[in-house]
Amino acid sequence: DPVVTDPVVTDPVVTEPVVTDPSASPIANYDKVLAAYFPEWGIYGRDYQLADVPADELTHLIYAFADLNAAGEMTLFDSYAATEKRFSAEESVTGEADQWYYPPEDPRSEQTIWGNFNQLALLKEANPHLTLSIAVGGWTLSDHFSTVTSTQAGRDTFSDSIVEFLTTYQVFDGIDFDWEYPGGGGESGNSASPNDGANYALLMTDVRAKLDDLGSELGRTYEISIASPGGLDKIANFNLAGLAPSVDFFNVMTYDFHGTWEDTTGHQAAFTGDPVGYDIETSVDAYLNAGVAPEQIVLGAPLYTRAWSGVADGGDGGYNEASSGAAPGTYEAGNYDYKDLLSQINAGAGWDLYWDDNAQASYVYNAGQDIFSSFETTTSIALKAEWADAMGLGGMMFWDLSNDATDSPDSLISAAFRSMVLEEDMAEIQSDSSLPDPIIVGGDGEIGPLPL
Repeated sequence: DPVVTDPVVTDPVVTEPVVTDPSASPIANYDKVLAAYFPEWGIYGRDYQLADVPADELTHLIYAFADLNAAGEMTLFDSYAATEKRFSAEESVTGEADQWYYPPEDPRSEQTIWGNFNQLALLKEANPHLTLSIAVGGWTLSDHFSTVTSTQAGRDTFSDSIVEFLTTYQVFDGIDFDWEYPGGGGESGNSASPNDGANYALLMTDVRAKLDDLGSELGRTYEISIASPGGLDKIANFNLAGLAPSVDFFNVMTYDFHGTWEDTTGHQAAFTGDPVGYDIETSVDAYLNAGVAPEQIVLGAPLYTRAWSGVADGGDGGYNEASSGAAPGTYEAGNYDYKDLLSQINAGAGWDLYWDDNAQASYVYNAGQDIFSSFETTTSIALKAEWADAMGLGGMMFWDLSNDATDSPDSLISAAFRSMVLEEDMAEIQSDSSLPDPIIVGGDGEIGPLPL
């Protein structure tokens, strides 16, 4: 178990990166959350490295995922990626390649933590404003949460292992819990119980106390965040009122409201107007009504699409139409990376861009391929960012970094940064996009602002 056998290495930084002057970076003085998840597996087939992260546009970087094993211990999922892999100069944050061997007189010969965690340390060195968190769980690693948290002994084991993990890997400033989901509704085979919500709150109370003690011991402050659901069915089991006192903020997954598990096309992250409440406005209202403070609500947005095939136009570009199944997608059926769909649209491959002014949501339709895809644009993100700010919410979050059109005028994270941090308006952000003007359906025929 690499979590318990690796020696404590508090300074894995091996080179001198260029350190950004914190006072010169607008994000350094931003007092809300602009967070994004980095997928551990992104370094492989997707070739998305920590060197590619737009750290100067983020306040928080969340590394996904650590695992929770059946014994109740937080452990590394891919120890090679996390702590062992050596990166080439091209892949490295510093531009200097990691070596497998250093001479004994070189202090790096004693270093035991490499991989992504070492790259995180280098990234933090160059961007001191950046808060680094480790996410535990996720869709495929939530098997044991219910069983582990069902007893005080299990909660003690889990919380103690978190302390041990953060003591061993001191690059992290906090932990993000991603239990999908208390009370059920996650991956088939996950344990679940009607008592999950109550037990989750008990766990958070324990973790908060232990991380406060660890912070006092190490002279630092640890953050706790929770990736939490956007759908009312899952919110009902989440015990928001019990969790809120122990956590700094909730990364609300206000997306995946609709997808190819349904036979009819829909918006995956609409702002309003869903007949059964699968929209942002309804979700945020549920959090506020549960007593969660506005500043604890971080609005989530997807950097991927939900796409259906076999869809007829129906007069509104395929919206709310029957489908024959999932569109091909980028890496899996039904999902295109945002940057992939963007390149297809810009290649003139028959895509028409729409804006549903009733739902306040973007989508595209390809009549030649009979494909409908719900996705975000810089316009929709700028509008959501403006709304979140006007509502006094805690900020915005994105899943996941590897899908964005980084370093382009169409970057969705950049759109949020420009709106929230630089305070640019939606029209200015929209004008820089490479996308054509959308066909507006419904509403008053004009885009924005979102209603408060």
